[in-house]
Amino acid sequence: MEWALEVFKGMEERRLPGETEAVWNLVRDGEVWTYRVWASPYLPEEVRAFPGARQVVRMEREVRHKGTGEVRRTVSYALTSLGPEVAEARRLGELLLYRWEVENRSFWVRDVLLHEDACQVRGVGAQVLAALRAFLVSMLHRQGVREKKAALEAFSFNPLSALRFLGLYAV
Repeated sequence: MEWALEVFKGMEERRLPGETEAVWNLVRDGEVWTYRVWASPYLPEEVRAFPGARQVVRMEREVRHKGTGEVRRTVSYALTSLGPEVAEARRLGELLLYRWEVENRSFWVRDVLLHEDACQVRGVGAQVLAALRAFLVSMLHRQGVREKKAALEAFSFNPLSALRFLGLYAV
């Protein structure tokens, strides 16, 4: 990743032709998310040899909790086959966010809330449980449930409410 650091080293002071930058904020769930994205078509020789590599992207994400003031920061890098004539920094940042959003909707819920990685069932049973978990996460999302952890806890304390949620039990 040293080459990526080198590409973006001077972009804060001065951008070269074709380099783009975008900054935007989103407010959600009591937090302010600030995204700062840079994109550059200037790739080192060894990276240009990678088939399809057209730009390198740097995304800084800062999340500030409104209530506590706690701040979390991350920096991510990506290579893309989209050239600067097709996608500037803002578009590339949105594409990265969409990818994370899709992954977070399903995999994070399945891994963290449903402890899928810790499951000790193997074989066909594991496949059936994975399909059930995926179905449950899909149903939660489809019904617009934002507080998935709270919903799953409610279901664990009252299994009949889970059946009603799925439309399998009527009283």
